[in-house]
This record gives sequence, structure tokens and C-alpha cells, in this order.
Amino acid sequence: MDHRFKKYLAVADTGSFSAAAKKLKVTQPAITLAVASLERAFGTKLCVRNKHTITLTPDGEVVARSAKKIAVEIEKMEATLTNAQDKSQYNVGIIDSIAHLLYNSTDALLKNKFEVMVDNSRRIVNDVLASKIDIGVITGQPTTIGNSVTTHKLHNEEFVFVCAPYMAPNKAVTSIDDWLAINQDSTSYRHFVKLFKKEGLRVTPVFYSTSMELLKEMAVAGKGTALLPRHLVSESIDNGTLDIVATKPLYRPIWAVTKKEQNAPVIIQLTRQIDDLLASNIYKSTSMHAR
Repeated sequence: MDHRFKKYLAVADTGSFSAAAKKLKVTQPAITLAVASLERAFGTKLCVRNKHTITLTPDGEVVARSAKKIAVEIEKMEATLTNAQDKSQYNVGIIDSIAHLLYNSTDALLKNKFEVMVDNSRRIVNDVLASKIDIGVITGQPTTIGNSVTTHKLHNEEFVFVCAPYMAPNKAVTSIDDWLAINQDSTSYRHFVKLFKKEGLRVTPVFYSTSMELLKEMAVAGKGTALLPRHLVSESIDNGTLDIVATKPLYRPIWAVTKKEQNAPVIIQLTRQIDDLLASNIYKSTSMHAR
């Protein structure tokens, strides 16, 4: 189901943008953007923001009723596919930030259907080639994997520079001299260094780590500026322990990688769910990303 309808139904059910965001574990701006997108698509106002609650317009009621019917039919379809498929467990390799996104947002059914290995993109691809895992979710551009493998481009993952609030500059910057960097040997590090040059950002690393959680903790402690997925730091931004350093938009490409013969419905379902989660977490803020 289109993530916009999911967000709109959450608003209709809770009567609040903030409550809908909390229910779906996304940012409030993501809810606002989804509803605005539907209103542009249908050419009509779907809801009215009152002082403390949201009221659906007559057109909004029509959209909500239809979306609920669609959601029920999708649940029936997924249940049918799940019951018809092989009940064995599947093996999946996922880079760390996508594993974090998936396990904080997905349902128990998918969690229980997969044995998850969190690793870097290079080893995940090797394990797919060796048939050790059924699907890999990686970053980078997998152009030379081989003829036996299928790659599927998912939505990009948005990254933001964050630091302790008292360290945050009060305007957009083009230079960061205290970067708490991702591991130098990683695909992500190489990707972002190239992106910095392309975007004209001067970024100097002062520390390296394979753990994004550690980089986040160091940023909170005022040890430097970390470049991290927005979804990983959204709660810290909301509670005021981290602030965003305004730069040009920065994104990391995400790919699903499988053997060509691997087309089990649950694999397809997982890929679609990760793609939906990435799409729903992209929040392009013109105020934070002034070009």
C-alpha cells in the first residue's frame, strides 16, 4: 500500500499529525508531506487543522473509507501469499542502518521469517554469490556482481550531519573540520567522500568507527560532528540532544541483491517493505538543505 495512504489513515485514526507520526514511528514532517502529496494528487483538501485536532473534510472522509478497504484487501492478499509459501526461514544480510530501520518499524511476521546477518556491503554481496544468504540489502552501485545475480534499486537513504546543539552553527556550512567518520574501508565512506567533492563540501575526519551508534553517542557528548541516517537520529533531534548542521542534501543509495532464481513471495514482500520504509523516511527540508 502506498505509504501516503498509510500516513493519511494514521491521521484519520488518531486525529493528530503528531500522534500519527508516533504511531507509525516516523517524523511529523513525513506525515505532513504525505498528506500534502495526496491533496495535490486529488486536487482537494483532505483535512483541516484545528487548534489541537485534525478534522477530515467530506472528500477526506471518502479517501479514508476507500483507503481502509484497500488496506483490508492488501492484508488478505499478503496473508494468502504467506500461507501458500514455504514455511522455512530465509537468510538475509543487511547493512546496519537498514537493519535498525527495519527492526524498529516492521511487523513480527517478517522478523520471524528471517535469520538476519548485519554486515558490510562487500561481504553481503559475497554471501549472496556463495548462496549463503537469500537476499542482501546493501549500499553502493553493484555494477560488477555477475550474471547470476539480480539487483533492484530501492529508495535512497537520507543522511544528515548532526552535533551537540551548543556546537551547531546558526547558518548553512560548506566546511566541517571535526567529522566523526564511518570506517575508512567501508563502501559508505568512499561514497560520501566522492559526494563531498561533488557538492563542494570540505569535510575533515578526526575519528573513524564501524558503529553508527557509537558515532551518535560521541556527537551527543560534543566530541564532533557525525554524518548519520536521519531515521537513526530523529528521536535525538526531537528531544534536543542533537541538532542538524545545515549542508547540501546527502543520500546513500540502497540496493536489494538476490540470486536470479530467488523469487519467494516473502523475499519480495521484505524488499517492498524496506523500500516503503525508506520512502517514508525521506524528508527533504528546504530550510535545512539550502542550495
